[in-house]
Amino acid sequence: MNGPAATYDEAARSAGLPLGSCLVERRLDNGLWIAAAQVPSARVQRLVGAVGVGYLDEPDDCRGLAHLLEHALFLGSANFPEAGELARWIGERGGRYNARTDETVTDVHLHLPPDEADEGLARLVDMLARPCFEPAHIAHEVEVLDAEFRARLADPALHRLAALGRLCREGHPARLCHAGNRKSLGDDAAHLTTRLSDFHTRHYRSGGMALAMLGPLPLEAQLELLERHAEPLPTGEPSPLQRPWRWGEPGGVAWHAPQAMPATSALELIWPLPQALAAAHGEWLEAVAARLSDGRLAATLQAAVELDSFDVTLTPQGVGTALALRLAPAPDEETVQTLLAACRMALERALASPLTERPVAPVELDVWPRRCACRLAAAGNPSAGPAAPREALQPWLAVEQCRLLWQSPSAPGSWKRLAETGTAWHPQPLASETLPLPWRAAPALSARTLRPSVDEPGPYLVNQGVGFQLWAGDPLRLPDAAPASFCLGWSASLSRQAARLSQWRQNALPLRQAAAVHGLELRCDGDARGDWLIATGPAERLDALVELAVACWPETVTRPRDEAPKGLLAQRMLTRLVTLPPPGTPGQQSRQPLAWVHGDTDTQAAEALLRRLAARRREDDTSYEVPAELHWLSAQADDHAAMLEIAGPDDTPRSRWLLQLLAQCHDAAFHHEMRQRRGLGYVAAVRYREAAGYPRLGYVVQSPGTSVDALRQAIGQFLTCQGEALARLDQATMTSRKRALLAAAGPPETHAEAVARLWHALRRHPLADAWQPLPWEAESQALASLHADELTAMASAIAEGRLAQRWWLHRPGDTDT
Repeated sequence: MNGPAATYDEAARSAGLPLGSCLVERRLDNGLWIAAAQVPSARVQRLVGAVGVGYLDEPDDCRGLAHLLEHALFLGSANFPEAGELARWIGERGGRYNARTDETVTDVHLHLPPDEADEGLARLVDMLARPCFEPAHIAHEVEVLDAEFRARLADPALHRLAALGRLCREGHPARLCHAGNRKSLGDDAAHLTTRLSDFHTRHYRSGGMALAMLGPLPLEAQLELLERHAEPLPTGEPSPLQRPWRWGEPGGVAWHAPQAMPATSALELIWPLPQALAAAHGEWLEAVAARLSDGRLAATLQAAVELDSFDVTLTPQGVGTALALRLAPAPDEETVQTLLAACRMALERALASPLTERPVAPVELDVWPRRCACRLAAAGNPSAGPAAPREALQPWLAVEQCRLLWQSPSAPGSWKRLAETGTAWHPQPLASETLPLPWRAAPALSARTLRPSVDEPGPYLVNQGVGFQLWAGDPLRLPDAAPASFCLGWSASLSRQAARLSQWRQNALPLRQAAAVHGLELRCDGDARGDWLIATGPAERLDALVELAVACWPETVTRPRDEAPKGLLAQRMLTRLVTLPPPGTPGQQSRQPLAWVHGDTDTQAAEALLRRLAARRREDDTSYEVPAELHWLSAQADDHAAMLEIAGPDDTPRSRWLLQLLAQCHDAAFHHEMRQRRGLGYVAAVRYREAAGYPRLGYVVQSPGTSVDALRQAIGQFLTCQGEALARLDQATMTSRKRALLAAAGPPETHAEAVARLWHALRRHPLADAWQPLPWEAESQALASLHADELTAMASAIAEGRLAQRWWLHRPGDTDT
């Protein structure tokens, strides 16, 4: 391996990877970009293959072709010709896989145990290089895409993209919907197969592709794997792509879905940028974005509007390269113009004084390799010649260059309708003059003087028996540890928890942004055991952050909001497994506030805060209404759907591991049974989820035409006829599955994950007088002790209905009952 090791360390630090990581990016002789990231603390090896072609590169007369090709990659390849083979192989190893088609890039990503990386990469490259295109399989997949398209008509994200197209030039592909359906793709399977093959031959070539890996394997081993497996890829440059500027003249569009929610609204302000120019000055643009999100603009806007969310990004979905702001809610035109005026002024301020010293937040390990591979695949050959000066960006960021996209509540007015999606829209003028808002200061986080640092002891109980419990000390220090952390939880009513958490996050929005400027991170959340927060970062301002976060917590909910539906109906159903207590399990809250601190946190200040909380929470009502065993969802889409929720017998590591193993055993077979053999619908999956440590499984099917009763019967028949048989594993298979599961859910990969897992383990034992063992060590021991017959017994208990369960059902036109 050429190059000094220090260079690889510095590259990893610049990319935001954990301390101790190494990173290499290089281009091979065949034009393929590769990236290898060694992260010693990572549990799994993440593999990504990306191709620099997306849905905007499709033929005009075959919209959805790139999306269909992404699906077709999973229908078999030269060395692994069986459809569904990849899903089965990954499932047996406890891994995960997914794929995505974006505007100008398509990617496939796998998560596997490190010792499976060699074969996993072989399978990934084979599906990218030599997919099988069988007309019968392609015809079936067109029907799947058509069902997906119809299901997505209930997802606001589809209508957002459709409305966004109204801001693009006439004749540009971005004006059209590219999800793909039976009408846009046609019903001639043989002809469509030929077009798929031609599209693949022209664009899936090494010169326009990238492979990326991230995991614990040594850097040299990763590079060897990447270089060796790159050889089968078709060599050469892809066909040249014509990508003209998409945007029309600056302006605005208001839109809503065909069945708009009156309480749902959002505003996006977009400044499109030339890709090469933005890439050349990426750090400066990030500094501008950081200034916009330093808390001052959020505080100013929130004083005038009940702002729930405010995000600044340089990678807005479906927009290409741009600086974009998203704010919600934006309920009327007056609010829209007020927000627009304030954001325009804030952008002028940010351009004049970007925030250049904002700490770089660590990346999410699951996200990083995909973004890296997509960036490299989209880059192609490095551009020749000197980059344009930064001043060339200024005209693109002028206030008058803004494009406005307003998700409006359904309101009176002249609305046009897009024929394909039914999206309602109309032009939205941008007012040139609006009275500016009075500027507010960002929340101030006072700093205290730190005492001289000393070696911190292991966790010990500072105080108990006085209405609260306080722990101090850190049992684990990973290289990327924050200087200090403060975890705090208390009992709270579950009956209106979702609305209360939404209001808490709204109240704390400027605070979270101001904290980020000082390298602090704040998370406010809640679950079946109550409400809680985790704050991490430099100790001198941490206590002040927690004090202000608690002050933002609402005693009562004054503005309950209905969450806008997001994603497919089946995905919304699965979120119930995370947000609600499982069936048959009453809330087990402790009325005593609980806290855990480490680092140079002021324990006296923590005690004082806990004492005040204990006095306030003494009379709290923690009761809640348990959802019925059969629950109908209000009409949210035109599809039928059913999900069987099954709760584990308890919240012990044994139950959690057994349900995760069952999900592995059942998922691929359930998908094949429901989608391939029975042809029931677009979505068919088995998913494991937890809420406050309580494990449960969800067996979900979403279908455009099959009745709810038939879906329930199909799920029940699968469990009674196949559930137990699929869980009968021989000793070798059981050992392999356990090893893979430990790789996927073993010791924490980052200190942030370690803090969260330690905190929630502590909350499960709120009155303990001794610190519990590291939870992942106890979980590892529990997994090692499991026997195959225990797995079979759990499957039998599910098939016989001996575990608590609940049905979630949906059909068009129904309401909550």
